[in-house]
Amino acid sequence: MTPLRLFMLALVALLLLASPPRQDAAAEQATEVGTILVSNLNVRSGPGRSHRVVMRLPAETRVRVLGRDSGWLKIEHGGRSGYILHDERYVRIAVIAAPAPAADRTAAPDPEKRKALRAKADELQKKLQASAARIGTMSDQEQALVDAVDAAEKALDDARRQVRETRTALAALEEKRASAQQEQTALQEAIRSGEAYAAQRLVALYKLQQVGRAHLLASADSFFDFVDRKRSLEQILDQDEALLRQLNNDHARLAAVVQQIQSARAEQRALNEALDQRIARLAAEQENRSALLRKVRGAKSLEQAAHKALQQATRDLDGALAALGPTPSVQRPAARATDQPATGGGPFAQSKGLLNWPVRGKIITFFGPYRDEKADLVNFHSGINIQADRGEPIRAVADGYAIYASWFKGFGNMLIIDHGDHYYTVYAHLEEVFKVKGDRIETGEVIATVGDTGSLMGPALHFQVRHHGKPVDPLEWMNKG
Repeated sequence: MTPLRLFMLALVALLLLASPPRQDAAAEQATEVGTILVSNLNVRSGPGRSHRVVMRLPAETRVRVLGRDSGWLKIEHGGRSGYILHDERYVRIAVIAAPAPAADRTAAPDPEKRKALRAKADELQKKLQASAARIGTMSDQEQALVDAVDAAEKALDDARRQVRETRTALAALEEKRASAQQEQTALQEAIRSGEAYAAQRLVALYKLQQVGRAHLLASADSFFDFVDRKRSLEQILDQDEALLRQLNNDHARLAAVVQQIQSARAEQRALNEALDQRIARLAAEQENRSALLRKVRGAKSLEQAAHKALQQATRDLDGALAALGPTPSVQRPAARATDQPATGGGPFAQSKGLLNWPVRGKIITFFGPYRDEKADLVNFHSGINIQADRGEPIRAVADGYAIYASWFKGFGNMLIIDHGDHYYTVYAHLEEVFKVKGDRIETGEVIATVGDTGSLMGPALHFQVRHHGKPVDPLEWMNKG
């Protein structure tokens, strides 16, 4: 039995017990009850948008419908009344019929019957309280699951980053090892050549030793010839000594290079083991995330919780943008005579309808209000989602400065660019982010790659255009050509 039915049965029973007998059966009529479908629905003092807002109602609030006036509903909630727009996207109306007239409305209820009804009412009230407690527990569990999805997203992103960093380190190490091996080959060739020449020189020195240095000098024809022979002999001996030193140095360098190669191979083995572990962790995190997403997508209540979490993330983003101080108006660099003019040819406001697309792909969700039939919710898209391959490059649509480049709950890896004059573009669900806060960014520069961090729809780019922190339709800014 649903909580609503329990509540209605309890209400009817209490009315039978507590209400005095009524003589006028015609006064009994059906009651209309409305259920609010959106968050923070404005309740106005009169039927029209020009009237002031007297209160705001959260989603799932139940109100009593008092009447209708020019497309507006007069409602009552918590002792206060006001008007809301009569639109099935915002409110769902249900009719609760009044009990049929009894055969004898003037007769007082039988005491035994009254006692039985009282017991039934108490039982229904207890069931209603227990059901409400279960709903509260389920809501906590749903919120915990949605939070777990975000935690899994973050863990998965960390695992992917570690895998990328390990592969980058392996590539650098492989390049270093290849260079060392080339040096090893060159040294080995130099040593072979040097040793062959040194062998020849040793034979010559041995023969010189047999003849004797003094005999060689004494055979000079003149004093000048003696001095010349002495100088030449000393040069030959110096060259032989230099050759031996070079051979010794080459042998020492070769030993160091061999040690370097062995160390690189050991480091590669360690990095490969770490890579295997991180890939295994990545697979586990992907499976964990997929399992959580299947739970969320498989239950309407969880889908609603995910939508509410996304609404909260959007409000958090609004607050974060409001808290970020504006940067100076962005000046585009002067184009050279041979350059093409920058997109839009001036400040961001003049680029409306001229911006190039940030990524190649297919738009799967559009800006504005929409109804999720599965979750039975009316929601609002603050931007567009562009489906694209994982790793597809994302380009800045205009010049600016990075004012945010980090993880943001509900959006995953996110980059916000300030284009000056209170214009911002937001890029979310990113795989890799190539910019950090404070970086200068040029039009068309690759700033990130497509990912699925924080996304419930697979790899996609979530793209927003904002002015004074408020989202505007990105399609109005993009080049349709």
